Amino acid sequence: MILIAIIDDNRQERQALEECVERYLKEKNITYLIHRYDCGVEFIRSRTVYDVVFMELQLSDMDGLDAARFLRIVNKEAKLVFVTHMAHLAIRGYEVSAVDFVVKPAGQDTIDRVMDKVVEDLEKHRGEYITLKTQNGVIALLTSSIYYVEVYDHDLIYHTNQGDHRVRGQLGKVREKLNDPAFVQCSRSYLVNMRHVQSVHNDCLMVNGDKIQIAKSHHKEIRERFLHYMGESV
Repeated sequence: MILIAIIDDNRQERQALEECVERYLKEKNITYLIHRYDCGVEFIRSRTVYDVVFMELQLSDMDGLDAARFLRIVNKEAKLVFVTHMAHLAIRGYEVSAVDFVVKPAGQDTIDRVMDKVVEDLEKHRGEYITLKTQNGVIALLTSSIYYVEVYDHDLIYHTNQGDHRVRGQLGKVREKLNDPAFVQCSRSYLVNMRHVQSVHNDCLMVNGDKIQIAKSHHKEIRERFLHYMGESV
């Protein structure tokens, strides 16, 4: 399923965009859920992790670019598309890694083109599924949803956007199992998903608001991997 947010304080234009997006998704037989926002503040407060975000650049309560900056703090992976009446403003989207822009009023052909690109990008970056055997049964977990894996009292805790999952295992084997270049080990106790790293400091990094200690032997690798990953994402 694709989770989509449309932020536009013009109700008529928001509905027109939504109808085009829905028509595309139904024709492609893609399951979806769309949330609508008429102001940037409401969107920011939601904290929902969206796959796709359509953002009006000129909102009445705040600049759409500022709302997008807040989005990037909590969600680096969302496919951001700016919508605007003035095409010359769209170039600002590169500051927050927008994948495309739409000039209003947008027709179905334009939305189809944008959605083709967005869906293709989503398929490339969603990652793979792994299975975890927990006390409550076996669950399937998307690798991109993992914030980090922590060694705790001879167990492993998978911290994810769907909650924490505690299992038996060894961190070294988890790294082999994930086989994903976005994951990096920063100490004997932590394996971190660089997709969700917010900042790197001398002795720690921030992941989804959590402070993770970096072993001295991993300082250089962590900094280089973070800069390399951000360079590819921007």
